[in-house]
Amino acid sequence: MAARLTLCMILKDEEELLPAFLDRVRGLWDELVAVDTGSTDRTPALLAEAGARLVRQPWAGDFSAARNVSLDAASGEWVLVLDADEMVSPQLAASARSVLDDESAGAATVLLRDRLPHGHRRETRLLRMFRRDPAIRFRHAIHEDASEGVAAHLGRTGRRLVHLEGVVEHLGYVRSRAAARDKKARDVALLERCLSDDPLDLYAHFKRLEQARFWRDRRLWGRAAADAALAVEQAPARLAALGQGGELLALLADGLYPDAPAAALQLLEARGGRVRPSAALHLRRGELRELVGRLGPAAEDFERCRALAASTSNLQLATVRPLLGLMRLDLARGDLAAARRRVAESLAVAPRDPEALLAAVALQRAAGGPGAVADFAARHGAANGDPVELHEAVGEEALLSGDLPVALRALERAAGEPPAGRPGLQLAVARLAAGDAAGARALAARLGGELPEAALVGLLCDLAEGKDSAVDLDLESSEAERALRGMAAALAAAARPEVRSRLERAAPALAAAFPWLPAALAARGAGGAGGVQGGAPR
Repeated sequence: MAARLTLCMILKDEEELLPAFLDRVRGLWDELVAVDTGSTDRTPALLAEAGARLVRQPWAGDFSAARNVSLDAASGEWVLVLDADEMVSPQLAASARSVLDDESAGAATVLLRDRLPHGHRRETRLLRMFRRDPAIRFRHAIHEDASEGVAAHLGRTGRRLVHLEGVVEHLGYVRSRAAARDKKARDVALLERCLSDDPLDLYAHFKRLEQARFWRDRRLWGRAAADAALAVEQAPARLAALGQGGELLALLADGLYPDAPAAALQLLEARGGRVRPSAALHLRRGELRELVGRLGPAAEDFERCRALAASTSNLQLATVRPLLGLMRLDLARGDLAAARRRVAESLAVAPRDPEALLAAVALQRAAGGPGAVADFAARHGAANGDPVELHEAVGEEALLSGDLPVALRALERAAGEPPAGRPGLQLAVARLAAGDAAGARALAARLGGELPEAALVGLLCDLAEGKDSAVDLDLESSEAERALRGMAAALAAAARPEVRSRLERAAPALAAAFPWLPAALAARGAGGAGGVQGGAPR
């Protein structure tokens, strides 16, 4: 019997994730075509055991070329394209099989859910399933796309695009896994090769800027922004046609003017009318207007961003982020009731969003003190499965409010055992504040491979103990300063008197590198509400 659905993959050295992936897609495909681009582990053997047709194709630095090899080998009526780090839900598998019987359907999208750092999620509709057609082939050496050929097929046959139910969980860009696979160097090199071939390829410029943002690489961001600015000026028609034009401009402005919000805003105001309606553009322009004190226009941009929620793939971008921007504007006007309503609306959309949770906890303390925080945490935890992000928010806010016992308990719960991630870093700061410099230093040392800013906790521990310190930071100076300012604010608010006194006495030793540090450590009464009253997040 001829295959109805061919699952097409390209992969290399995926023995870690492949067993789980194959288990998830069991019963989904009739034919599995896997293009192996040079595995040295058990990937080929696992595929053979699963009954795959294995095609060995040396890696040529072009994802579309490898994808097209898989399409050439497929024989099914339909093609579904997945990677080994994409975990299919049972609902999606059933939905994909049901489409095979729909004569009116010619292609289908899947809902891809990315796991992003710090508990965030991004959901994006992607075209991954279509009827096999020799005219449908992938384009672009990286972030490959087959939509042009699919659109032509649909127009030619009169069939329609449908949307599969269920989700595909994407694991590939969790930062630690991406780093382990050395994706940054590979992807940036591929994008720069594309730009060498076509310096006006705005899609490649956009993806290069995305890489800089994802990896928080300020030097790459600055270079990429300068190159993109030249291309934008030379190719206005391409900018107008680019689906990601608004986000490209937002990334470009932040890359050119990372510490000059007025200049970044001027760029967005001058060029924003040249691109398609963009939630990313309205959000960033609203944040910049907020930073320079233009609160009325900022509110208008946040509302425009929200109005695009139905047409953007990133729901968080067009709901939670602008709602929190409006919340900050409410706080600036002193309207706490309106601010609480905005936060509640944000949490209704994204109950695990760390920024919304931190704002909610801070507002609860401002309204009713520690008891109100405890009541909110109990209610929200019971309604939403006691998310780890809730305990992180309670712990961070308590630390900034000087409530050290609550901070330690909540952060220990959030960080897990052994402590890990951003909650682990906050816990290290809390332990230093409690006088446990040795415990804080040991925890920071364990976290250093995952979070470069953990080295700053070691630096503060040395200060508290009067030791000389030699710290090699794998951070841009702006990132190091931002992280150290946050730690200093927490210690100023929560550290025990003897710890604070030692830090204040020793801080002048770092004044050459961080001239603001002595005053920051000596500050009092920052309070948790300060976490939601500051300027727009970066």
